[in-house]
Amino acid sequence: MANPISKSIKIGTLGELLVQLRLLQYNVQAAPPIKDSGNDLIAIKGLVFKSIQVKTSTIDNFRIQNLPSFYHILALVSLVGENNNIFLDNSRIFLLSKEEVTRSSFNINNLTEKELNETRIHELFS
Repeated sequence: MANPISKSIKIGTLGELLVQLRLLQYNVQAAPPIKDSGNDLIAIKGLVFKSIQVKTSTIDNFRIQNLPSFYHILALVSLVGENNNIFLDNSRIFLLSKEEVTRSSFNINNLTEKELNETRIHELFS
């Protein structure tokens, strides 16, 4: 029998996997590091390397705490669903550079310009 998975671990893992999938849509390869050094994902596009910290929420607000001192991008994942059903196509991802993380909470209504899309990938991986 496997060890139980807590709700917070499950939500966080879903967020990390969704970020990996969505980055791949924009030709960014991302994977968790072999050893847990505090970064959730390591991402590469061409010759550009970025470390990514992922925070996932099932509500419209993100409380940002316990970030590692070294990372390039904070990915905020807004998971949409009910009970055990996660609607991946309705879930949203926002990417902030470390310099843009200027406060300890964010609301998705104020993050539209940071949503993961081709333009945002170009801005962060140029």
